[in-house]
Amino acid sequence: MTTPTPRDAIMRAEFFLDLAKKCPGDNRNDFEAFMEASIIFARAALHRLQSKYNRHPKWKPWWDSLLSNSAVEFFRTERDFIMKEGPPKVGQIVRLGDPPAQMASELYYYEDPQTSATVTIEKHLEEMKLLIKYANNTFSNY
Repeated sequence: MTTPTPRDAIMRAEFFLDLAKKCPGDNRNDFEAFMEASIIFARAALHRLQSKYNRHPKWKPWWDSLLSNSAVEFFRTERDFIMKEGPPKVGQIVRLGDPPAQMASELYYYEDPQTSATVTIEKHLEEMKLLIKYANNTFSNY
C-alpha cells in the first residue's frame, strides 16, 4: 500500500480546504481561491491514479465504474468549470445588517444555504480518500 505524503494531491486538497475554512468573513477572495485549489487538487488525485495504474488489467472496469460516483462527478464538473469557464458555480448568501459573517464559509454553499460549501467539499473529499485507498490497495501490486 502507498502511504500518503504531503505532496499527494489529496493532501493538498485537504490543505487548501483547511485554509478556506479559516478565512474570516471579510476575506472572500482568499476563501474562493482556496476552495478552487481544493477542488482542482481533488480532481488531480484521480488523474494521478490513472497515470499510475492504467496498465493494470482490472483498471479500466474500476475507472469506468467511477462515472456513477457522486464525489467523482462533483470534482469533475466543478474542476472542469473552474479550469475552462470561470469561478465555481456556488451559491452565495448576502447578509444585510447585523450580524456580519464571522467566517467566509458561512456565505457559500453548493447543496443548500444551510450546508456550507466547505462541508460539501469535505464530504466529497472523504469519499475520494476511500477511492484512492482502494485503488492503491488493489492496483499497486501489479
